Amino acid sequence: MHFFSLLTIATGLLGQAVTGAAQSLKDNPVPPGVQFLFSGNISVGLPVDIGAVPAGNVTVIPVIGGAVSGPKIAGKMLALGADWSLSTQNGYSYSDMRAHIRAMDNSNIYLQMSGVMQGANGIILVRGTFQTGAKDFWWMNYAFAFGVMKPSPTGFTVDMWHMTYGMQ
Repeated sequence: MHFFSLLTIATGLLGQAVTGAAQSLKDNPVPPGVQFLFSGNISVGLPVDIGAVPAGNVTVIPVIGGAVSGPKIAGKMLALGADWSLSTQNGYSYSDMRAHIRAMDNSNIYLQMSGVMQGANGIILVRGTFQTGAKDFWWMNYAFAFGVMKPSPTGFTVDMWHMTYGMQ
């Protein structure tokens, strides 16, 4: 009888501990970490006005070069890609940029950034996705990346991070 009583008490205490831990996580969730990827300068050419479409006005801004540099990747932006910008009638501007990074080891990395302009200052909060077949950068295919893109005299600057969880 004592064994079953002790087992019942132990099970009850364990259940309370698990419930308490779950409640603690619910009340104080652990935020993800972030790792800095790179800063970039994106040079652009003359915009091409596509014109009014049902969602607003589309302008295509060609990427003509640039560079990225950071602890995770360094290289140059090739003249492959553009920013397809949609300006809506209610005043929002959306960016959908596709670009090509050639890393210092000659690895090729496709970058897509998309986001929405934050007010009239031209700052765009972006999410980034990458595609590459390069072994050293394979992890980028699965990176949850985000950044801040700002206008510059020659195009845009961008600072990119990627979100981590349990990998800090």
